[in-house]
Amino acid sequence: LDTARIWSTSSGERLHMLKGHRDAVCKATFSFDGALVLTASRDLTARVWSTKSGECLCILAGHGDTVFMAAFSPDNALVITASSDLTAKIWNVGSGECLRTLTGHRNRVYSAAFAPNMARALTASHDRTARVWNTETGEC
Repeated sequence: LDTARIWSTSSGERLHMLKGHRDAVCKATFSFDGALVLTASRDLTARVWSTKSGECLCILAGHGDTVFMAAFSPDNALVITASSDLTAKIWNVGSGECLRTLTGHRNRVYSAAFAPNMARALTASHDRTARVWNTETGEC
């Protein structure tokens, strides 16, 4: 459960086993251009992987609880993560740096996404709210 796998849709062969998480992988998704895979895990991290080599390119560490999901920005330069620690975070894919922590939910954040223009992000929480955030300022 602590790995993700990339399979060939034409041959059915396993191309890569993405090893490195220390607990269950909750979500995996491709970048918009298909060059990267993003995984979110109960080990409190998200990871960015190369689809070509299967190599872990970046570990996004900083949440205090399970990372339920993660999503790329439309240009693949940023990642947004959603966590049980009541926050979402925006990360720089190239450096792994956390650029913003989005706080204000009163329960687990289980979903997050960027708007197509990347100026806004949307989060949903078990507190029964959805919030729209300014990605530059982190304000809701």
